[in-house]
Amino acid sequence: MAISTLQLIIRKTRQDLIKGRQNLLIIATVLLFCFLSIGVGFTKYIDTSSQIGKYRQEVREQWEHRPAKNPHRMAHYGYLVFRIGHPLSIFDNGLDDYLGNVIFLEAHKQNSANLSEAGSSGILVRFGVFSSAFILQCLIPLIILFLGFGLVAKDREDGILKILSTQGASNRQITWGKVLGLWQFSLLFILPVLPFVFIAAVMSEASSWCDIALRVLSILPAYMIYYFFISCFTVFISANSKTASSALVSLIGSWLVLVIFLPKGIQFVAQNIYPTPSRIAFETILEKDILKAGDSHNPDDPHFKKIKDSLLAHYRVVSTNELPFNYSGFVMKEGEKISSQIYLKHQKELGEKYYHQQRFSDVTAFIDPVIAIRNFSMIASGTDYYSYTEFQKQAEEFRYKMAQKLNDLQIEKLSNIKPEKGGPPAIIEAENWKKIPDFNYQYTSFSKSIQEQWMPVAALLFWLVVCVFMIEMSSRNLKLI
Repeated sequence: MAISTLQLIIRKTRQDLIKGRQNLLIIATVLLFCFLSIGVGFTKYIDTSSQIGKYRQEVREQWEHRPAKNPHRMAHYGYLVFRIGHPLSIFDNGLDDYLGNVIFLEAHKQNSANLSEAGSSGILVRFGVFSSAFILQCLIPLIILFLGFGLVAKDREDGILKILSTQGASNRQITWGKVLGLWQFSLLFILPVLPFVFIAAVMSEASSWCDIALRVLSILPAYMIYYFFISCFTVFISANSKTASSALVSLIGSWLVLVIFLPKGIQFVAQNIYPTPSRIAFETILEKDILKAGDSHNPDDPHFKKIKDSLLAHYRVVSTNELPFNYSGFVMKEGEKISSQIYLKHQKELGEKYYHQQRFSDVTAFIDPVIAIRNFSMIASGTDYYSYTEFQKQAEEFRYKMAQKLNDLQIEKLSNIKPEKGGPPAIIEAENWKKIPDFNYQYTSFSKSIQEQWMPVAALLFWLVVCVFMIEMSSRNLKLI
């Protein structure tokens, strides 16, 4: 079967791009930096995992070897829980460097995560982190623009388009051939990287290879669509520019807007439209509302006085010492329930503001494809904000169960009668601490993340449709001379 004109143009465009020594050098250099970033990321991930494992063991041993104590004192002694990022953070660390990884859990208080990478580093971390995702999202498009700006404009100046037309090539074949040839060349930057990412992530042994494979296989078509848009956009500008130099200037300007100005500007606008309180302001408001609802440590608190009176009336006794259970433990359990409900209410309100900020960013992905690929890449790599909130939820659920378990131990095992001076203290055996399980953070499943954050996927499909539209428009308006 004879090779079609379209196939000939695609092959010629691709071969011309690959044939140049400088282009091969660019490919080799970019891939070298990608592999280097993956290697650095893998080493950092393994070191971090090892340190977290060591600290987790220390925290657990210290907890289990605490001496016999009052359960409420153990609740205030607290517990440290740790979060280790998804192994695909080796590829795209997303928001992981800006969010905390450690939470101190204690009774009656919900602490936020601390010890983020950005919080302990300088301005360079806040500007951007050296990762494969950063290279593929920001630098590769610039390379594609530089290599493809003259595919149509330069050929028009040299009279090649006219020659192609006289040999039977239609405008549509010329345009599609240039786009597909440039796009196939661009895939040389992504195809060698992802297998390397998969191997490194599997070697970390932090997640199943099925989960990693699913995520990597979703990342590949996303970046293929992204590069297809960049290729279409490059040919579109080249076809509609009078000269190759004007096409290059337009493409560089577009890159600056799409990659740098729009993402930063949209982030700034989202934070101003949906402002969030500072950590100090949030905790101050939370503390005030808890005190209004009832202070379990204040014996004269109106709310707990009503509870006390109702219990005395129910059991027909005149003193809490005569109750068949430990009254202090009962009060602490009720106080924990109240404070947790108030915290969850405020956390939900705060979460809604962050949700609106994220949704605003997702909507603007229909304006800027860079935002679309960035958000999807973070979701697929498990380094998005939603995955972080799942860690917070798991930690709070563990904290609440731990505090209530300790309160139950106080209710069941301690007497209401306060010990006399010099008498045995109100404590329980140290063996009880071992019965409280350790915290085990579970990664958010990819399917759940996509269900909650489907808009970046829709945005990528939208840009795929835009690509076809741009090519068809360029074909109709293509000037050969």
